Amino acid sequence: MPFSRRLSRLLHAGLLSCSAMLLSAAPLARASDILIGQSAELSGEASAKDNVEGAEAYFRAVNARGGVNGSKIRLISLDDKRDPKLAVENTKTLIDDKNVIALFSYRSTPTVQAVLPMVQERKIPLVGPITGAAALRKPGNDYVYNLRASYADEAAKIVQQIGTMGISRVAVFFQEDAFGKEVRDHFETAIKSQKMTEVASASFNRQDMQVAPAVAKIAAAEPQAVLMACTPKGCALFIRAMRARGSHPQFIAVSNVNGQEFFTELASECRGVAISQVVPHPTNIGVAVVNEFQASRKGMESPPPVNFAAMEGFLNAKLLVEGLKRAGPNPTSAKLAAALDSFRDLDLGGVRVGFSPQERAGPRFVELTVLTEDCKVRR
Repeated sequence: MPFSRRLSRLLHAGLLSCSAMLLSAAPLARASDILIGQSAELSGEASAKDNVEGAEAYFRAVNARGGVNGSKIRLISLDDKRDPKLAVENTKTLIDDKNVIALFSYRSTPTVQAVLPMVQERKIPLVGPITGAAALRKPGNDYVYNLRASYADEAAKIVQQIGTMGISRVAVFFQEDAFGKEVRDHFETAIKSQKMTEVASASFNRQDMQVAPAVAKIAAAEPQAVLMACTPKGCALFIRAMRARGSHPQFIAVSNVNGQEFFTELASECRGVAISQVVPHPTNIGVAVVNEFQASRKGMESPPPVNFAAMEGFLNAKLLVEGLKRAGPNPTSAKLAAALDSFRDLDLGGVRVGFSPQERAGPRFVELTVLTEDCKVRR
């Protein structure tokens, strides 16, 4: 064989070999990434999209500064469509196939409750779940780290607040699932403790969104206020139908309605609707972490929205990163859990949190906000 042809073949083989080495090296370059997993409703009317965008804004800022202990954070988010069965399947995929070291900001009571047994069995931290469910705060849930008040806290604050307004006749509107029933129970406990009168209670099915029967029952009872535990669309449909009927009580929803979907569905009916909040107002620059959130948006082509959902995602991401910093290089699930448990009075920038192996309930901050005519949230 002519020398030139042999040389050409050798060079070709060498190039192929080098290419193979480069390709095989690519995953090694990514091996240092810290993989975090999330299963949440990413499509549909109760989407966690704003929460994710807020979290990603913080992770991007951290990665731009070199990451955590030299490693970049990568969030792997899977859509569970708020289906508990799919949430369990996604979680198995994240742990077994994606090798994540932590689960992050799962949203919705039914799906989070469905994965709790796996969280305990695999001993993998679940950081910042976006639900105030009591099940996440019970003894024995050793790997759940909450950064929001419970629904019991929200219900107590709402009822206490309306009591100062002279309201005594209230109704409860809730959806037929674990979330709706739990918040209903908390409302009823708070109502009794404040010696108010519950004049009506009615529910709806999230699958068909038929709120008319509940509207008829509650409107007929003529409450001064309606306390609501429902999806953004369910709450909005109910409020619009009540007002169309000529019924105008004070409407108050718990924090899960936060997000653009609620405001879009309410349209021209925003004025006066109240919402309880579990994180600082995203424009309150008197709070250090809010300034940090605002700064992270600058220069971004598609910044996260300035709302409570994005603010909560940002805060959850900051808590996780603080845990990763303390976990040291090459963090594992066990190292991260130990790091989070070591926080006694961690200041996230105006939001303080403390955990221990016996207590992971997180802050109990709750404040009420009200919507303006153009759907802006005011304290």
